[in-house]
Amino acid sequence: MKAIKALTCILALALLLATAVFTSAGDAWAEKKVINLKIGMAKPIQAGKAFSIVKEIFQAEVSRRVAAETPYEVKWTEAFGGTVAKDGEVLEAVQMGLLDIGYVIYLFEPAKLFLHNFGYFVPFSSSDQVMVNEITGRLFDEFPVMRSVFETQYGQKMLCNLTASSYQLITTFPVNSIADLKGKKIAAGGPNLIVVKPLGAVPVQSSIGEGYTSFKMGVYQGWIILESIMAGLKWPEVAPYVTVIDLGSPPAAALTMNLRSLEKLPPEVRAIVLQAGKHLAVAGPKTVQAFDEKIRGFLAKSGAKVSRLPQAQRLKWADALPEVAKLKAKEADKRGLPGTALIKRYIQMQQEAGYVFPRNWQVD
Repeated sequence: MKAIKALTCILALALLLATAVFTSAGDAWAEKKVINLKIGMAKPIQAGKAFSIVKEIFQAEVSRRVAAETPYEVKWTEAFGGTVAKDGEVLEAVQMGLLDIGYVIYLFEPAKLFLHNFGYFVPFSSSDQVMVNEITGRLFDEFPVMRSVFETQYGQKMLCNLTASSYQLITTFPVNSIADLKGKKIAAGGPNLIVVKPLGAVPVQSSIGEGYTSFKMGVYQGWIILESIMAGLKWPEVAPYVTVIDLGSPPAAALTMNLRSLEKLPPEVRAIVLQAGKHLAVAGPKTVQAFDEKIRGFLAKSGAKVSRLPQAQRLKWADALPEVAKLKAKEADKRGLPGTALIKRYIQMQQEAGYVFPRNWQVD
């Protein structure tokens, strides 16, 4: 009997301790203060790895560290796919506070972020996304206006720059030479249209959301775009020819945060957000580049016929273009921006990293 009573007391005590631990843990969880953040972009994240890294790397890092290191937790409202801001509207949406954090794509801000499109002004640059992103970070250190303009003019903090994968060509017809593009309607985003017209092709400004249907209806016959987008949006079903042209990996987007939203954050959370931006700047391009190494296999499985434009034709294409770098550099100079100095340095940095341009762009 005494043994039974002792056992009963032990069990009761164990239950009491377990309840206390559970209650304590529950109270600690309940005490977490919620920070609501709205993050958005014009593109659907499933359109490509270049977009999904924002959720997979940046948001995940912020959520994990805030929960582990502070008495707060972050609740995200995701406004992807243009639900709050479409192409060309994200910069303004962050400025107005409609988004706390936004994925600003440079080529859709040709006026407000003219010089940020410098990568598109040097066609057939390096396709090494990681290398280009690293030298862009150093370039922005040398030309701080590239970061500060977001704060001084648009009320937001640049959390990081992100470089795109190399642009390639997808068409409804086979491409063996640049002559095959003559007379064809080729779509592209903003500055990429620079490389279309000199070939006798018809440049068409379009949005990737329209791509599948426009291909199917014959609105145009080609797109200069990222391979991950081709695969993500299943374009090979309607445009089965993918030609590797390696137009280059340009600095393409910035992740930014509204200054008022940033300043409202508790100091420890603010520090984590800023550090997560730096983490994305390093991990993002590596993740996308590793994914891109497999993407042609995905394209082939989805019906794409993948080929590489002969190097002689690529050189011919580069030589057919006007002195784009010089023209755009001078245009930036006239806008009061360091166009000539920055673009000249961008070319130099790539050469110092070992890249050999198919054409010696003159900028002076």
